[in-house]
Amino acid sequence: MRNLVLSLLVFITLGVTGVLAQQALVYGTAADYAGTELVFYTYSDYITLTEVEIGRCRVKANGNFEGSVKVLETTYVFSHLGIYRIYFFAEPGKRYQLVLPAREEKTEAQRLSPFFRETDLQVGVANISQSDINFLVNAFDIRFNAHFDQIVADTYRGKSQNVDSLINVMEEKFKNEPNSYFKAYREYRYGLLRQVTLSRKSSGISNELFLNKPILYSNPSYMELFNLVYDKYFMFFSRTSTGNAIFSTISQEKSLTQLKKLLATNTVLSNDTLMELVILKSLYDEFFSSNFSRSALLTLLDSVYRTTQIPEHAIIAENIRSRITKLLPGFVPSPFKLKDVNGHEVTLDQLEGKYVYLNFCTTTSYTCLQDFSLLEKIYRKYRKKLEIVTISADMEKKDLESFLKTTGYSWTFLHFGEKPDVIKDFDVRAYPTYFLIGPDRKIILSPAPSPSEGFEQRFFELLRSRGEI
Repeated sequence: MRNLVLSLLVFITLGVTGVLAQQALVYGTAADYAGTELVFYTYSDYITLTEVEIGRCRVKANGNFEGSVKVLETTYVFSHLGIYRIYFFAEPGKRYQLVLPAREEKTEAQRLSPFFRETDLQVGVANISQSDINFLVNAFDIRFNAHFDQIVADTYRGKSQNVDSLINVMEEKFKNEPNSYFKAYREYRYGLLRQVTLSRKSSGISNELFLNKPILYSNPSYMELFNLVYDKYFMFFSRTSTGNAIFSTISQEKSLTQLKKLLATNTVLSNDTLMELVILKSLYDEFFSSNFSRSALLTLLDSVYRTTQIPEHAIIAENIRSRITKLLPGFVPSPFKLKDVNGHEVTLDQLEGKYVYLNFCTTTSYTCLQDFSLLEKIYRKYRKKLEIVTISADMEKKDLESFLKTTGYSWTFLHFGEKPDVIKDFDVRAYPTYFLIGPDRKIILSPAPSPSEGFEQRFFELLRSRGEI
């Protein structure tokens, strides 16, 4: 019953119920994009930055397009267009004539690179008034950004700045604007300026802008400052007079009630709703560190999910759990569909029933090349029970094809080019990286040892412990 209720709350929060959702219309002409589909997203939360689709439309052969995005309130909307990530703010019931940038697709190297970042671009809107949130935010950001980089640079060089005076000058132009969303947007941008220039301590900003203020879950300015002020809060708290107990409270007691009692000793979190949001962010921050037990963090996350009375927190908890469990033993990893060198598509589902020794390599890595000869021996010995799948991150597929023609290795090689996000999905940070997946498609070892680190012995012991040999 609780899952059903939460699902309905998520549905309503994202504005996708046919009855309650309102729409903003988008339209325009963009001959460069003829025949393509424009897909619009927002973030379901600003801690995990999980993207959720809220609308799409196809650009006709003549360049015209028209569609809608589903929103309940002023919403930050974006779309991935080649090298750009365009964005605008949509309000329910309004029409937006979008002026798309000249089409510029990613190069093959950019498309395949896990480090390439699209250029953020506030898209032009041709039919808005000077009181529209898009006009206001753009006008403010131009003024704010003109000073921001220089002030930060001066601060780190030890050159003092009168930040409050600068804020008063910027605010003079906008102080009479009645738009409450825009007022909050400015307020938390000013807070960001004070935070990064160290003109105000984090505790002071917390008390002034967060402690007894409404939480603005859908305002990117609010959430950007929130994420900065409460970054790795558990570790910050551990350095306070009562904070050292946080390690045993989390890793040994695994009690959300006790954790809240401990955090409440610091008055900056005396607001229960704010505290719960900080806990969620901190659980996410710490999961891939070595400071706390992962199982304890997951237990606390589940406790927040089960007990929270705040729909937004349930969504965040669910998004965090989805992110952090996808590579944990006992969970099913992200699916992929990639082509081998013969053009045949391969998925993990096709390998169900066998163990899969999944590895990410390049043919230019010396370590990978050393491992390949050991992998061939393991494959020949265990091929009835074990499938080896190598996902090549070589920039050019032809390099992999040439390599295999020369070496003749016989297990499955795939190229990541059909789904470059597979590198991010498996959090690959170095080559080679290995995983062992069971016949039920659940992860057994993450990461798994490499062939030179004793994988064969670990696999043999696993088979024996399961009575399979």
